[in-house]
Amino acid sequence: MLNNVPNLLISVAVFLIHFPFGFYRVRYKKFSRPWSRCLYIPIVLNIVARRFILNWEWQTAMVYLWTATLLAHLIGGYWGLRCNRLHPEQKETKKC
Repeated sequence: MLNNVPNLLISVAVFLIHFPFGFYRVRYKKFSRPWSRCLYIPIVLNIVARRFILNWEWQTAMVYLWTATLLAHLIGGYWGLRCNRLHPEQKETKKC
């Protein structure tokens, strides 16, 4: 288990970096340009981190990076939708 601690810390860092992308993605119309940017920028960040910074094989990235990214987008999107429902009258500034 101690061998996986750095990998799990990297997964937590990836989750914290990608969470805002999921949060802001729900504000945009599906398949619009900003929505696509919120979806594909994290994918490019994961590829760069895996290949050039971490030197991981793609199998390791599937377990740690992609799982954290998927969870961050799902939880961030859920939280973003919840904030939109709590403050529907505020279109420009949202305080969640």
